Amino acid sequence: MRIAIASPDPANNSGGVERFCHTLSEVIGGLGGTATVVSATEVAKLPHDLAITNGMVSGRTKAPRIHVYHGCWVDHVRLGCRTNDYSLPWRTQFLVKGAAKEIWSGINAYRVAVSEPTAAELARWYRLRVHRVIPNGVDISMFAIGDRDTARKQVQVDAAERLALFIGRAEARKRPDIAVAAASRAGYRLLSAGSGSVAGATSLGVLSPMELRTWIQAVDCVLAPSDYEACSLAILEAMATGAAVVTTRVGYVRSLVAQVPAYGELTASAGDLDEFVRALRLLPSRQRAVAEATAFVRAENSLERFARHWSTAIEEALARRA
Repeated sequence: MRIAIASPDPANNSGGVERFCHTLSEVIGGLGGTATVVSATEVAKLPHDLAITNGMVSGRTKAPRIHVYHGCWVDHVRLGCRTNDYSLPWRTQFLVKGAAKEIWSGINAYRVAVSEPTAAELARWYRLRVHRVIPNGVDISMFAIGDRDTARKQVQVDAAERLALFIGRAEARKRPDIAVAAASRAGYRLLSAGSGSVAGATSLGVLSPMELRTWIQAVDCVLAPSDYEACSLAILEAMATGAAVVTTRVGYVRSLVAQVPAYGELTASAGDLDEFVRALRLLPSRQRAVAEATAFVRAENSLERFARHWSTAIEEALARRA
C-alpha cells in the first residue's frame, strides 16, 4: 500500500499539522504500508494507492482520498481571531475564502476530524458529515511520566521555584497574554517554548521533543489558554507526562472533560482571565484529577490506539471508493 500524505510544509516537523503528517507516516509504516510526506502539488506526481490531505492542503486525485480536518476555519476565525484588530470586511473576506477552501477539500473524500467538536463544527457550518473522528496520537514512550526533581536537575532549575510553561507560537489565538497575567497573579514564573517571544515570559526557544518533555516534567504546570484549538498536541503531550495542564474548554478538551469530569475544575472559559486564575489556584488540591486525565490520555491517545483508528479509516476509505 503506497500512501501520499500532503503536508503544508513537508520539510518541517515543528507545526501541529506538519508533525501530524510525519507521525502518521511513521504509523502507516508500522502497519506495513509505505507513506511519503509531500506537498499538495507533488501528490499527483507520486504513484500512490491512497492520498491523505490535510486542512486547506488538498487536491483531486484518481486514487481514493482521505481528508483530515484539523479544525473548522469558521470557528477558527470567529473565535480564535476575535482579539485581532482587523476590520469586519477584512475578517468576512478572510473567513469566506478559507471556508470555501475547506468545503472544496472535503468533497469526494473520506472525511476525518481530529475531535468531536470539530466534527460538530463541520456539520454546523458546512453541512459536511465526518466519517470518522480520530484524535491526535502521542508517543507515550517519549512523553513518559517523569520525576520533577530529576528533570529540574537536568535543566538546572531551583527545586523550590514555582514555574509555569506556555507552549506554542506566540500568536493571539493562543492567548499568551492570559498565560502571562494568570502566572503573575498566581505566583509563578512563566516560561515559553516555541517560536516568537512572549512579553513577560522567559523564552526557551524552539525545543526538540526530548527537551520539551524534560521541561514539561520540570515545571509545576502547563498553561494553555487558547481561544480555539481542535486537538492540541501540546496539551496531549503535557498530560501524557503527568503534568498539570490548566486550559480552556475548547476542542478536544471538552471531550476529555466529558470522560474525566473532575478535570473540569482545571479548565476555564475561553478569554476569561479570572476563571483561568481560579483554575490555576485549584491545582494543588486537584492532583487526583490530573492523574485521571493522564491515565485517560495515555490510554486513548497512544500511538497504538492512533494506529488502530487509522488502519480502520484506511480500510473504510478504500472500501467506500470501491
